[in-house]
Amino acid sequence: MKNRLILLSVFLMPLLLIPIFSQAQFEVGLGYLNSTPRGPMSTYINRASHGFSTDLAYRIPKTKLSVGVQFAISDYGNEKREELYRFDNGYEGNVDVEIYNLFTNNSAYIKYDIVDNGFAQPYLFFGGGLSNISTDLSILDPREVFTSDCPKPLESTTLVSDRTSYLLLGGGLRFDLSYPFKSLERRKWLFDIRLNYLNGGEVRYMSLNEPSNNTTTLRGENVSFDFVSAAQPDIIHEYHAGSSYRTHMQFITVNAGLFYVLGNKKGDGAGYLNRW
Repeated sequence: MKNRLILLSVFLMPLLLIPIFSQAQFEVGLGYLNSTPRGPMSTYINRASHGFSTDLAYRIPKTKLSVGVQFAISDYGNEKREELYRFDNGYEGNVDVEIYNLFTNNSAYIKYDIVDNGFAQPYLFFGGGLSNISTDLSILDPREVFTSDCPKPLESTTLVSDRTSYLLLGGGLRFDLSYPFKSLERRKWLFDIRLNYLNGGEVRYMSLNEPSNNTTTLRGENVSFDFVSAAQPDIIHEYHAGSSYRTHMQFITVNAGLFYVLGNKKGDGAGYLNRW
């Protein structure tokens, strides 16, 4: 449930900020985020992660530069299964055990618009931030799931959590939706596609898609390189055991979403939308 609240908060944050910044040269975005691990990290996380992102950016007047922040959360693995559980009153019954591999990225960035008018508007992107990666376990009573919209877990714990800083570099392309939809105001709604390379420091994490033991031949002898599989875990919980890994964090990320441009056409900001 905590993970659902985090996702909802990320999704709603820009909507709460609209009244505050509606008189300034700001833009707010919501989007889908796909992150594919690269380098050594891809050995242990062998699937792309899916998540949501939200942006808030400020356009520096009379320039093609914008400064902004992005908050994102992604799920790179999840598992749900039934287990036998002993309740406080001594009763034993089946419960739902849920495990989530999650990471959050909080970025600050500078964006340079190569072209800032027309239907297609390419740009370059540079920034950095802080990432937190964790594996969380929750135990839920299935009887409460059917009687409450937000059941309280019988147990909730973080099996492993770590963080690292990172740099990101990339670019994107925006499409002004006023061209295909004539009823929209010019450069008010933008469809955005962004490709970034994210390179961070070393971080410790778990994966629900652990690699198998690899056996190869060295000088004519069979040598086993054991990646510490689930049979030899270093993270042990009563309802889950697994391995932790430590590598540099590297991702290729693809962002796709909608941006809404906020601003006042009166006073000092008169006509700034037409100058973008």
